[in-house]
Amino acid sequence: MENIDNIYEVLKEEDGPDIKKIIYLLLRQWHWFLLFGALGFGGAYSYTRLTKPTYSVSGSILIPEKSNEMDLKDLFSGALQGGQDNTKINNQIEILKSSFTINHTLLNLNWRTSWYKKDLFIWNGIYKQEPFDVQETQSFINPSGIKIYITPTSQNSYLVSGVGELNVQGKIYIVKFNSKGEFGHPFRNEYFNFTILKKINISDIPDGKYYFVFNDQREMTLAYQIRLDATLKDEKSDIVLCTIKGEEPEKESDFLNELIKVYIRQKMEVQNEAQRRSLDFINTQLAGISDSLDRAGTKSTEFRSRNDIIDLGAEGTLVMNTLKEVESEKAQTQMQLDYFRNVLDYLEKNGDLTKLVSPSVVGIEDASLNALVVNLGELFSRRQVLSFTARANNPTLILLDKELAQARTRLNENIRNLIDNANRSINSLKDRQDKIILQLNKLPQKEQQMINIQRQFDLTNEIYTFMLQKRAETNIALASSISDVQIIESASPDTALSVGLTRKTILPIGFILGLSLPAGFILLVNFFDTRIRTQEDIENNTQLPIIGNIMHSFDANELTVFGNPKSNIAESFRDLRTNLEFMLSGTQAKVISIHSTNPSEGKTFNTTNLATILAMNDNKVLIIGADMRKPKLHRIFKVENEHGLSTCLIGADTFEQVIFPTQIENLYLLPSGPVPPNPAEILSKPAMKNLIEMARNQFDYVLIDNSPVALVTDGIIASRVSDLNIFILRYGVSHKHQLEMINQYAETKKVTNIGIIVNDIKVNSFGYTYYKYYQYEAYQKDYYAYGEDGVEKRRKKKVKKA
Repeated sequence: MENIDNIYEVLKEEDGPDIKKIIYLLLRQWHWFLLFGALGFGGAYSYTRLTKPTYSVSGSILIPEKSNEMDLKDLFSGALQGGQDNTKINNQIEILKSSFTINHTLLNLNWRTSWYKKDLFIWNGIYKQEPFDVQETQSFINPSGIKIYITPTSQNSYLVSGVGELNVQGKIYIVKFNSKGEFGHPFRNEYFNFTILKKINISDIPDGKYYFVFNDQREMTLAYQIRLDATLKDEKSDIVLCTIKGEEPEKESDFLNELIKVYIRQKMEVQNEAQRRSLDFINTQLAGISDSLDRAGTKSTEFRSRNDIIDLGAEGTLVMNTLKEVESEKAQTQMQLDYFRNVLDYLEKNGDLTKLVSPSVVGIEDASLNALVVNLGELFSRRQVLSFTARANNPTLILLDKELAQARTRLNENIRNLIDNANRSINSLKDRQDKIILQLNKLPQKEQQMINIQRQFDLTNEIYTFMLQKRAETNIALASSISDVQIIESASPDTALSVGLTRKTILPIGFILGLSLPAGFILLVNFFDTRIRTQEDIENNTQLPIIGNIMHSFDANELTVFGNPKSNIAESFRDLRTNLEFMLSGTQAKVISIHSTNPSEGKTFNTTNLATILAMNDNKVLIIGADMRKPKLHRIFKVENEHGLSTCLIGADTFEQVIFPTQIENLYLLPSGPVPPNPAEILSKPAMKNLIEMARNQFDYVLIDNSPVALVTDGIIASRVSDLNIFILRYGVSHKHQLEMINQYAETKKVTNIGIIVNDIKVNSFGYTYYKYYQYEAYQKDYYAYGEDGVEKRRKKKVKKA
């Protein structure tokens, strides 16, 4: 049996928080929950009305990686090592997000002004719904960021006002003005110069209030760069998801779509830059060759006419053809050598590498050289774009610089080798040319001249034809060039997503937050509250029995049981009387001391009403006023206090002389008497014990009203002659630490046979024991509503009134 009890105690100690108790504590303050719940809901509703919703707009594009052709640069870049390298696509994302690209996008959109309209309490953007257009004077720059309010007053006029701060060379000026303006006429003051025009489709006067601001291109670029987010949709894909958040979905959609167009256009320009440079080079060369060809043709015709030469001989033709082939090959090699030296000069001077001409333009079909030149130009172009926004320590910029350095080194080595080869080829061709010229010198003089003129013409014509062919090829390449970037999904306001919580979510959250404030406060106060609030507060801090719970009295009269015997508080004293009969059943006479640790806990109130309920049960009851320091009983029963306990204990009066009847039948009072200078010493006299013995013989119950034990020792002295000592604890007033004092009295046997009464319990307050009193009160009202004949009194009253 002891083991079962021990297990129960352990389980009881390990129990978590009492949910019923928490619910009960919260429901007691239901009015605060109602108030704060309404405030939370109202605050949430106001928030939804006063806060502009934010939307997220997205668009996606495909930026594919280049084909993995096996060329020289792959050997240096480690392309054969395997694995996907997202460096290039990450570079493209940086270009897409760069201020250079965003600035060009905003320039194309021409968002010089932004318009807003007042809707109840907030100003909403009205993109593409502006009722007015703003024209600026080219010679005047209007300051940006200052709100200019427009209120139409008629078909032709409006009120205009402005307020804000203007920063001029570090000095702050306050801008504030109120004026009138006319539609279609310039508005001028010391700060602004603009003209407001009504749109063609606006016939009536636009109602409401408006304001607009002049946008600063640099600030707008920075703002969009911060809000723009571009990331890979998936680590293994080449699809880039562009997202931007804003208050106007249509405006943000237009920005994203234009941004993608600008990016594609820029990428096309970079891709076609080599062809454009080649075309410019070819056109320049053709202009010079064309003149040379005309002169050579004219010279050949004139020579033939003047010398009547129709054709060359067989030997002359052979010499001329051989010499022409050698000179053509030499001219082609010299052109290539000039190209190599030009490229080397650019590399050594760190010139603009985007101006390098493709080797294929001059007939160089070296695949590795072509790849190196194109790669170097692309890297330099990307670096130029990225340098507009990136700082020197930007990781992408550092990586590009490393790639540029490696590409320069590889191209430099390749060019030097090609220059050496070209020089050797030219020297070899010179030797062949010299041998052929010796053969030419053996021919007749006129034939020699004709051969020289004809070969000059043929050489020039051959170069001219070659350049025409290259120009045609370049034009075809430019015409057939398409962007490798594909738009997967355009941004649209219809697909915009609301950012953050929706209105349907905010309203219940506001309501719940409103409820949580009083709940948190109540639980926090309860956690730090040391006062007695529930029956568990007593049961958890003492093993002493609770012999009664006294309900709160709404009657100002101290003798509430006598004045209202059918009240619920009278029933609580009846319940106490029953418990006392069980606790004192073994004694002939019953002496009960009523104590409290501190004043104002209801000690005297409980003494008088307990004595009253005992007397109403045909018991002869005596109340002894042992509180000789602050007597109160004589005033309650309206008895003189000149004679009492103090005079009896010092022998001035006899026991019979200090016993006074009260207005309550069977209830007598022994008042405290005049306040003595030494109450504790008087109570310690043997006369006190003799007085109690006489009271036992003459009364059924003797109740002693004592002084607070925490202040004086009078009550402890009186407890020695008592059969039962009752300590009064008042709900909401007494503290839990007072139980420690009472426990100490019991443990040290300083006070024996102790019981506890909890006083002043309000309905729906003291733990779960209140429920029976609440039930009793309801039952009592119904019970006493009937008379002795069983007919409902209230119904009788209603019938009489009818």
